[in-house]
Amino acid sequence: MIDGHGDDIYRYEDMVKLNFSSNVYQYADHSALKEYLMEHFDVINNYPEPQPRRLEKLIALHHGISSEGVMVTNGVTEAIYLIARLFHNSASIIPQPTFNEYADACRSCHHLISYENSDDLTELPKDRVYWICNPNNPSGNVLMKGFVDYVVRRSPRYTFVVDQSYEAYTKEKLLEPREMQELPNLFVLHSFSKTYAIPGLRLGYITAHPNTIRLLRGLYHPWAVNAMAIEAGIFLLQHGRPAIPDLEAYLDETERLRKMLRQIEGIRVFETKTNYMLCEIDKSTAAELKAYLIHQHGILIRDCSNFYGLSNHFFRVTTQFPDGNDKLVEAIKMYQENKGGV
Repeated sequence: MIDGHGDDIYRYEDMVKLNFSSNVYQYADHSALKEYLMEHFDVINNYPEPQPRRLEKLIALHHGISSEGVMVTNGVTEAIYLIARLFHNSASIIPQPTFNEYADACRSCHHLISYENSDDLTELPKDRVYWICNPNNPSGNVLMKGFVDYVVRRSPRYTFVVDQSYEAYTKEKLLEPREMQELPNLFVLHSFSKTYAIPGLRLGYITAHPNTIRLLRGLYHPWAVNAMAIEAGIFLLQHGRPAIPDLEAYLDETERLRKMLRQIEGIRVFETKTNYMLCEIDKSTAAELKAYLIHQHGILIRDCSNFYGLSNHFFRVTTQFPDGNDKLVEAIKMYQENKGGV
């Protein structure tokens, strides 16, 4: 795992007043889930199912597909590493910038990796794995559903891994498992962690052709998903709602924040279709800005310099409530006006 991956709030103890560094929605109402888990707390007294088939059946019912085409994993990260193992010693195409874990997993399984930024594609083997983060992290851009569908169906020799972890964070139409499950060259990744804002429970799943899932199960070690996470998944599918209560209003606030940041001299802000956005600062580094914001204002942002292809001027922020967003904008304005540093 790359150092600096994800939300690093743990580094700052009680300093953080506003956390813009994590893409996961932070204001979800988990009261009903907590009550349910406390009522079922005794599940920790026994081993969970070796493979969480009860939860897989509920997921299949939710999507209207066969349960043989669903595989629950210990977060989407485990799914990424399992797929990389399945295609060990293969060639992988990973367009950049994107989630670092794809490249980490592929390197650990001896893949020949192309970042699709040179002529090396012509030198790669014909059998390839394409890794597509959609919505993409850290940029927030979304590929059209029709485009992804067309590419996958027109390229049966290639394998496509489409990570839709942030599918609940965009209004754009994405791949539907019931429409794609007959394709043996496609894996679609889904995240309970993001959809229901429970990243600490580590719960994700793969939808794919049943024969492909069968191959993956041969690499799966028993009891990978803990009993409490399984119970949480069952409850959320039966009674839960996505973490964001009003996605349209939340994305409207995202656009408001983006426009305010764009008005700050020396800050470039990229378009986004999600709740997070990629930014670039001139005449300073993201690390310097991050240090200033946390020490002077208690605001945490994501330094994106460890994303392949991005310089040390890039950072990412995720929309909070309006008053918090206003504080972020004012703090960055102060930094740019004074180049305050720490």
